[in-house]
Amino acid sequence: MRKTLYVSLLILLSGSLSAQTQNAQNRNGSKRVFEGQPASIRLAPHVTTTIRLPEAVNSVVLGDSNRFQAEYSPKEPLLVFARPTAADIAETNLVISTVFGRQFILILRSLGLSTDQSQAGVDLLVTCQAAAVRFIEETSPSGLISETPNLGSAAHPGSPGTASQSEGGNRLAVDEILKRQRHQRMEKLYGDRIHVGIGQVREDGPRLIVSFSVFGPKSESAELVPPQIQLSGQTKAGMFRRIRWTTVQQLPVQAYQMTGRKLNPGERVDGVVIFERPPIKQSTERLLLQIADSAAVDRPTLAPIRFRPTKPLEKNDE
Repeated sequence: MRKTLYVSLLILLSGSLSAQTQNAQNRNGSKRVFEGQPASIRLAPHVTTTIRLPEAVNSVVLGDSNRFQAEYSPKEPLLVFARPTAADIAETNLVISTVFGRQFILILRSLGLSTDQSQAGVDLLVTCQAAAVRFIEETSPSGLISETPNLGSAAHPGSPGTASQSEGGNRLAVDEILKRQRHQRMEKLYGDRIHVGIGQVREDGPRLIVSFSVFGPKSESAELVPPQIQLSGQTKAGMFRRIRWTTVQQLPVQAYQMTGRKLNPGERVDGVVIFERPPIKQSTERLLLQIADSAAVDRPTLAPIRFRPTKPLEKNDE
């Protein structure tokens, strides 16, 4: 009788340990997804899923921002954090693009509070893997745009004499802006390893023309990748009011010009970048110039850009 009792207790204990092990494996599961192949990701309320990218994130697009949240910080460009904000069962899509043009398409499915998460399983870590090795062709070895665009040629509605000015002396070439930037002293710099300073911000119709300077590390050389522009949103949340990045949108660069791409220790490089400014933005969003070393694209330097120009495009601007 006693042996039978011991055997029964042993069977029950083994079954309980097996069930706990299986539940722990389901809850602490990881998943691997591949570039260009849509994959389903299981989420649960009050649980954050970490999505790891093979290279720095370029943009994050979320289908339903009312029931889900996807956060990305420029300080951690290889990670995206996703979680459901609603307690019921829900589904949406998430598209993540990287700086090298890769796209990962994810279907986010929230299990809801009513579901037994230990049985259904939650994907806590999602690792995104590139489909194949890609070689990025160098389209501009010198770092200069192929053609210097004329600025100030766009017509401004309601401004008298705009048509004649567009054909006259109101054209300001990029090389002239760059020449001025090379002699401008940078009062404020951003970044730790690579320092970036923002010069003047000019307006040309819907475009912004931003001059900048980059200072290389003092002890080693660097090779810069083309400049990028971000529109990033951030909020302060929690007891300690910590800054949390909510959205990051990459804005297309229309043209840019730099005096060089390679930086010797302590050397300075000047540049100009032209992009179309978004018509509106939220008060929590900021325009950022992103400068990175080709050997550390996951640690870029971000320098804030004024949403409104510091200097308008004027006739005979000298």
